[in-house]
Amino acid sequence: MYKNKYAVLGAGHGGHCISAYLSLMGYEVSLYDRYTSVIEPIKEKGFIELKGVSLTGNAKIDCITTDIEEAVEGKNIILVVVPANAHEYIAENIAPVLKNGQTVILCPGSTGGVLEFLRVLKEKNCNADIKIAQTNSLFYACRAEEPGIAFIGGVKKVLPIAAYPSSDTKEVMELLKEPYPQLIEEENILVSDFSNLNAIIHPLPVLLNTGWIEATKGDFKYYYDSITPSIGDMIEKLDMERMKVCEALGIKVKTVKESLYQYYGAEGDTLYETVRNVDAYASIKAPGSLKSRLLSEDIPMGLVPMSAFAKMVGVETPIMDLTIELASYLLNIDFKIEGRNLSKLGIENLTKEELLKNYSV
Repeated sequence: MYKNKYAVLGAGHGGHCISAYLSLMGYEVSLYDRYTSVIEPIKEKGFIELKGVSLTGNAKIDCITTDIEEAVEGKNIILVVVPANAHEYIAENIAPVLKNGQTVILCPGSTGGVLEFLRVLKEKNCNADIKIAQTNSLFYACRAEEPGIAFIGGVKKVLPIAAYPSSDTKEVMELLKEPYPQLIEEENILVSDFSNLNAIIHPLPVLLNTGWIEATKGDFKYYYDSITPSIGDMIEKLDMERMKVCEALGIKVKTVKESLYQYYGAEGDTLYETVRNVDAYASIKAPGSLKSRLLSEDIPMGLVPMSAFAKMVGVETPIMDLTIELASYLLNIDFKIEGRNLSKLGIENLTKEELLKNYSV
């Protein structure tokens, strides 16, 4: 039987686990990262040891490289598993080497991933006939314990995926059905963009626990300890702002609590209770500093585009905007300028009606 060939771009937590899992499934896999300091220790080890609740064992990776062209050559499926603020870099560097018939999947796309990726490919005059899609999250709750050793703490029971155009989604799912049967069809990429759970559940607990993070260097359980009843309530209020923007856009998404039930089967009357019923969260520690992707990714690539969409449709989002501003002041970065604003998504001149017509197909 024909086997797909995978390129995994990004050798962080997700890239470690995904490449090892696919290898143990029997697929040909290449693993790319732009940083030699990340790639060399894995090459020296010669394999990735995968532990946890999924497949386990020593996974031989066919190609481990810092050369993106080498990584994607001959691979029909390209999984982009990098922080969302690196999507633009990947798009710029992959544009000259993409070939007709390849499928690119952002794992995950955060908010606006496909839109930004397509804008860059267009600017780089990439004419390859490809398919492109994004998931709402990673397949796993996972960690790379050290170079060449990875741990999967939880596997999402279901994971939505959306292609652009949405008519391609079923074909992309068919490609991935053997290793990832939990994938389900998302309505379109706008729904996927606003199903970015990380943007809702990550920033506020970090910002509201700044003192504890800096005093302990993150030596506490992130989800279990930092999401207190009051902070959980604040997250739910932020989530309601997201829901109002979706209502104005005419799309339906799940609340953060509904998503946790969908992903992990976790229930609770409040977010505080629900989070404590996610077993995969039990061992996850808080970030060691504020310079964490829980802010540096989930603010500019999550809340910033959500806030921009809100203004497009005339919805006020005071908690969302306050969260962005507080993070900007603490990190001395203007996230509204640096993040995925409408210009970086290539849709700054569109009306709401044009947006829905062009990007909800």
